[in-house]
Amino acid sequence: MVEPKSGACGDGDPCRPCLLMIPGSFCDERLFAAQVRALNRKARLISADFSRLRDREAWLARLLQRLPERFSVVGFSLGGLIALELLRRAPERVERLAMIASNAEAATRRTDLRTRAQWRLWRQHGPLAALQPVWPNYFGRARRLTRERALVRRMAQATPAKSARAQLTWAAERPQGRSTLASFQAPLLIVSGRRDRLCPRSAQQHMLRAQPHARWHELRHCGHLIPLEAPRRLGRLLACWLAEPSDVSPRSSS
Repeated sequence: MVEPKSGACGDGDPCRPCLLMIPGSFCDERLFAAQVRALNRKARLISADFSRLRDREAWLARLLQRLPERFSVVGFSLGGLIALELLRRAPERVERLAMIASNAEAATRRTDLRTRAQWRLWRQHGPLAALQPVWPNYFGRARRLTRERALVRRMAQATPAKSARAQLTWAAERPQGRSTLASFQAPLLIVSGRRDRLCPRSAQQHMLRAQPHARWHELRHCGHLIPLEAPRRLGRLLACWLAEPSDVSPRSSS
């Protein structure tokens, strides 16, 4: 785990909830840099570290062991799938859940074929080649792609090959998560991009049907990489979500 610089309250202080931030495939804590700046004084922030991800079970066990008894979690893309797995394993410990450009769908044959193809590209030509099939979905606006391309490449190049393979395998083998969401009664935030074809509107609607008390925000001009394409907007949404009482379900909205 990577812990960004602490804010005003000391560790364990009840005035600052613990917030676990889980990035997506081939990403690291740099993905959430803008949100860390926005939330640093509102929560004790912890970034999940994929660099040592090899065995899924061991990695999850270490993560849960190091987290405090109660925590909130925000998961981006693959991070949302991992957040759902944490919720399956320790539902009593999760205070709030935010799913960013993610979904609760089970893996399909198509998912398996796509991730296998990505791993072949990675193995044969490196991480930048593995990004090529998904570049068109990453950003809804060309100027953001131009601005953030270098960071996305650096994060991919910093991803160890064994970790990349484990991440792709996780995505290809994930179980259905809608039943897990259906039993979650604490604050649930869903944020998606209207131009995101990796996690499209239909997947967001499936999550909302599973848990109607969720708050869903669809960002009109965004693609998949919402933390980079709409950094301030996402920071504000997460701040409001963190301010909600964790023992009271929010009203339904879309």
